[in-house]
Amino acid sequence: MKYWCLVTSKENWKVCKDNNVFGFDYRYFITLKNFIKKGDKAMVYSHGGDFVAEVEIDSDFYYDEKNINWTKNGKPFLFPYRIKLKIIKEGRLHITFSTEVKNGKAEHNHPNPIDNIIFIADKGRTWNIYFQVSILPIPKEDFDYISNNL
Repeated sequence: MKYWCLVTSKENWKVCKDNNVFGFDYRYFITLKNFIKKGDKAMVYSHGGDFVAEVEIDSDFYYDEKNINWTKNGKPFLFPYRIKLKIIKEGRLHITFSTEVKNGKAEHNHPNPIDNIIFIADKGRTWNIYFQVSILPIPKEDFDYISNNL
């Protein structure tokens, strides 16, 4: 079993929940084909700093051109490479930057849950670069921490 973080917008997460499915574009084909398997677990991250759900991947990937109203940059968008999801639990774990530079030195002046997440090495203002993709592997320790605090 592998552990993943699925990344989407708040609007597209609603579409995913309503249809029990998560969609990707062509860039994720090899990852879906070679690495994502039914039974894997994932955390869902919604843009804006929120982990919002723990899910189980409930199918191997498949291709489907049915429009279910996803968007990208405010316009309709088809994500045809899909996996079915089973929601285990929903909640909200908000993260933001915790470290800034003052007088040339690091200051840890915004402690928050990001400090306990391994896969986000950058705890500064550019922390959200990790969420510029739709799926990324995460260590089990991060999965467990997020799950326990969701």
